[in-house]
Formats: sequence, C-alpha cells, structure tokens
Amino acid sequence: MLNTKFLFPSTVMIEPGNSCNLKCKMCEAGCSITTNKEKAFMTPEQLKIILNKLERYVVNIVFQGDCEPTLNPHLPELIKTASEYAKQISIVSNGTLLNERKVRSFIENGLSWFAISIDDHRPEVYNSIRIGADYEKLIENLKVILKLRDTETPKVNVVVHKIVFPEDTPDTLKEFLRTFYCKFGVNKIVLVPLVKEGVIQINNWIEMRNRLENELLQEGIDINLRDFASYPYKTLYKYCGTSLFFVNHKGYFSPCGMHSQTCKGFGNLLKEELEDIASKDSFINYHKFWSERRYNDDVPEICEGCFIFSGSYFSYCLDEGINAARVFSNK
Repeated sequence: MLNTKFLFPSTVMIEPGNSCNLKCKMCEAGCSITTNKEKAFMTPEQLKIILNKLERYVVNIVFQGDCEPTLNPHLPELIKTASEYAKQISIVSNGTLLNERKVRSFIENGLSWFAISIDDHRPEVYNSIRIGADYEKLIENLKVILKLRDTETPKVNVVVHKIVFPEDTPDTLKEFLRTFYCKFGVNKIVLVPLVKEGVIQINNWIEMRNRLENELLQEGIDINLRDFASYPYKTLYKYCGTSLFFVNHKGYFSPCGMHSQTCKGFGNLLKEELEDIASKDSFINYHKFWSERRYNDDVPEICEGCFIFSGSYFSYCLDEGINAARVFSNK
C-alpha cells in the first residue's frame, strides 16, 4: 500500500543533463564547459518511467537543474513526453542556444514557458558574467521567442531571471526592467539577489526591491518583484522552500535540486518503485521534520551540510520565520 501522507500534487523538476555551455562567474554547480565530466543525458524512455511513477502527483513540469537543458539532444521528445502528464511545461535556460529551429520544435512539442537567465542589459557586463556567451546573440534568440509568441503562439510565456549583484544600483536595475518589460515585452521578470554560502550579498536588498517597485509604479509600470519563481511552479505544501519533486538526469529523486551533482536523494525512480522510496525512513523523516516544523530536532540526514541553512537566505526565500532562522543559525 502506497504511503501517500507525504506525497502530494506538486511541481516535478527534471534535470535533463549534467553539462553546460557556459562558465558563469557565480555558478557553483560544477557542470560548466570547463569541467571534464562525461556528458550524460536523460532519454524520453527514462522520463516516461519516472513520470509514470509520479503521474498522480504531477501539477506541472520544469526542465532545469545544474545544467543547460537545451544541450540535451532529446529535449523536444522529453517535452513531448512531459506534455502527456501536464499542461504547463517550462524550461529554465541561459538562452544562448535557443535558435528559431529549436524554439519552434519545443513549442510544437508542448512547451509553454521559457524562463531565461539574463543578468544584465549592458552587453559588456552580461558577457563578463556569463563567460562564453554573446549578449547580441542572446537578444536575437529572445526576439525570436517573443515574435513567435506575438504572431503564432499566444500561449507561450517568457520570463527573464536576473541575479542581482552587489555592484547593481537602483538606476541600473530600473534600466534593466525597462529594457525587458517595456522595450522587449517579456511577460515577467524575477530578480534574485546573489547568495554565497547561504548569505545574501546585498545588505539592503529588500529596501532596494521595494524602492524599485514604488518608483516604477509611479511611472505607470505595474510590477511585482516579490515572486521567487514565476514560471509554473506550484505545490500544495510549502516547507523547505517548495517541497517539490526533483529528479536528476540519473533518476535520483529528492525534495530539491541541492543534491543534483552528488546524486544524494531518497532513491532512484529508474530502479525503484515510488512505494518503496516513500516508505524509507529518510523520506518519512524528512517530511515529518519540515511539515511538522520540528526545528529543535536534528535536521534530516539528506539536509545535513546544506548551505541554505548557513545564512539569512533561508529565512528570506524559504519563508520559515524568524524563530526557525534562529534555531538554524545556532546549529
């Protein structure tokens, strides 16, 4: 009998590969173009096995992880497979490989959301952050998606994701927002402050964010910068962030993407049944800890050493409150 107490309708986040075509200065994933890891990609057959086991709990599907999803040569087929289980499918991408052929193929196979990481509107700054990228080429790709959205596929949504660095100012951020909202017309922009080892690197981030919202609203630009992730990202529970279902390119199943490269998780959906994984002590103890807010207990084994607990980012983005933050800071 399947233990359904800690299984619930949620986002299924799929990491389709283990490699990237860039070397971004803030990346901690260890899957950049400069690593010597052998490339590995999830296949449509593997994805079907995984989603068959999670089928009754799938709300929407997001392709991302510690990788660049568009490097997977099977991505159109992965999207098509995913569309059999959910209506809302998205990819989170650096956007540099999204030429018109690929974009059309993704849309035709069921993709409805593009979440593109663009960290600056100034070419020289962007190129210094996303090493190996070309800003002008990226913008060409963005325009292709937006044109298709406006002329052929209105169901498509385009989100721009920007990391906010300490050297960013309210003026440069406003220009970024004007560029991608007003000039290009993306559907949504998400700003996330740079975090290192759990610590937000911008001390006045909340003040800056609120100021941006207020000043742009006065200009007639309706904006909400408080959304942490605004592409399809839904769960009926909210503990330890979103408590989504994350599956890496090898099939390892965990509550978040923190363990992508280590393959640390509850089990492997390509080799084990969901019933067996959900019955494990590691799975049950994790969900009991977070759902029942047992913050004075030892953290679950799978969470030991997680950098999120080492600084203020935990209480900011996971919204667990000041008391929880105090408990973890003491640990």
